[in-house]
Amino acid sequence: MKIIHLLHVVVAQAFYRWAMSEINPMHPDVPKIVRRQQELNEKYRRIWSRQMTPSM
Repeated sequence: MKIIHLLHVVVAQAFYRWAMSEINPMHPDVPKIVRRQQELNEKYRRIWSRQMTPSM
């Protein structure tokens, strides 16, 4: 299940990266996109760190 979440985050990050390259920098949704990118980066770090810690 964690792999599916990780895959979702990676695909979403790619989408938002593409959106930022296509959108006008003056568009009113730019701050929302930037905030969502930051949230996805944090979520990626959390998922990755949980997968790398050995479970006992």
